[in-house]
Amino acid sequence: MSKTIKLFVNNNRWIIVILVLLLLVGGLVTNCQHNKINNLKNKYQVEVNLRKALNDTVNIYQNKEGEWVSEKLTIQLKIKDLEKISGELNDDQKRLLAKIKVINKEKSIIAAALIKANFVVDSFKHSGLVVVDTLNKSVEFTELSNKFIRYNFQAFGVLPYPINSKPTLLINNLTLPNEQFIDFHWSNEKKEGNPIAFSVINTNKYIKIYDINSYAIPELNKNIINPVGWEKVGVWLKRNGRIVGYVVGGIAIGAGSTYILMK
Repeated sequence: MSKTIKLFVNNNRWIIVILVLLLLVGGLVTNCQHNKINNLKNKYQVEVNLRKALNDTVNIYQNKEGEWVSEKLTIQLKIKDLEKISGELNDDQKRLLAKIKVINKEKSIIAAALIKANFVVDSFKHSGLVVVDTLNKSVEFTELSNKFIRYNFQAFGVLPYPINSKPTLLINNLTLPNEQFIDFHWSNEKKEGNPIAFSVINTNKYIKIYDINSYAIPELNKNIINPVGWEKVGVWLKRNGRIVGYVVGGIAIGAGSTYILMK
């Protein structure tokens, strides 16, 4: 026993160095295995989410406020990876990809949507104001109080029969086909804070957007999502801080051990 203790005392510096090295190697191996498992899980989840989004259909429901909501899963994949599976996309998804590629050449896309919609009035009977002008042989139908539809229609060259009767208006069908493209982008990359802008494009000239209110999560930060220059170094250090810490710690321990051995 006394020999063992004496051996430990005489060689304690080597033993400390070996233990430190074993702990350091063990920590690095564990961290690598942990990152590898997380990467595999993330890759699998991305694939699952992509398949769900590609095959999803529009879900229409009414919210608590009585408003009709159309909802569909969003495709979450890098543009270059989405191009690789373009053969699996339907026509609308391909057109969305084409629009995103064009936009992305000039500004960084945050989110985008291609919306197909019709403004449809089916079997709507006018119940608003009716003005008959017998002199000019015209009838005017005006609706200003209905929260879903407002209009002013005029018919010329007509007279009600009998002359004192009130004309009626029945809209059998009125459809305004429209395709809507929506995208989020960095409004001005040189401006402090990199504000986010939201734009809506309609293909039908009769559909007008008179106001837009949008929201993006505060965590969206261009310096992290799309860094440039020294910002890339900062992001890399943030993502690999633990490994850098291990390396720096290992260097420090190695230098200290060398100092002990050389002392």
